[in-house]
Amino acid sequence: MDKIKLFIIGCGNVGAFVAYNFEDFQLSDFEMHGFIDDETKKWGKTFFGYPVLGGVDEIMHLQQKTAVVVTISNPYDKKKVISKLLPNKNIVFPSLISRYSWISKNVFVGNGVIVYPGVSVNYHTRIEDYVIINMNSAIGHDCHIQRFSTLAPGVSLGGFTSIGECVDIGINAATRQFVKIGNNSIIGGLAMVISDLPDSITAVGVPARVIKAKNN
Repeated sequence: MDKIKLFIIGCGNVGAFVAYNFEDFQLSDFEMHGFIDDETKKWGKTFFGYPVLGGVDEIMHLQQKTAVVVTISNPYDKKKVISKLLPNKNIVFPSLISRYSWISKNVFVGNGVIVYPGVSVNYHTRIEDYVIINMNSAIGHDCHIQRFSTLAPGVSLGGFTSIGECVDIGINAATRQFVKIGNNSIIGGLAMVISDLPDSITAVGVPARVIKAKNN
């Protein structure tokens, strides 16, 4: 049976990780075909061993089954690109889970998720579609990470933590058990979140405090 062509959207740092380590995800049904990136200056060039074949418009209307991995870490940009592709039912979004991570039994993983090496995810956790969990992050039991969110390296979530949609959590940030972080929020690196945070804020520090709020 022919393998399904797979495209990486975004030839930045996350794209490099996927391209260089594609065999570690054990996706035997897929074949890497190249990068897609909307920066026209990259078109026709080779990045991390694969060509940049054009922009997102090149694959929006493909008629054959095609796999896409969106390696854009910024949650808002990631959501924007994926929303353009979702109407095409020929496009599938496989999850890439490193064989060097640990995922407990009774964990739900959605579509288009990227899990780096060294990540551990404990039981009864839900990781919704298009989440990126960077290396050496530790996700406690009974956590919920909603769509499009991105966790930088070394993030630690206490049990029963709830992360909203399009949340961006910085390097080595952590949460206490039962904390809820609202949609579209940014948590700075090394922050310690000990109480609930609302939608659309930026929080930093130990303990984390809100330094900025924005309109949706």
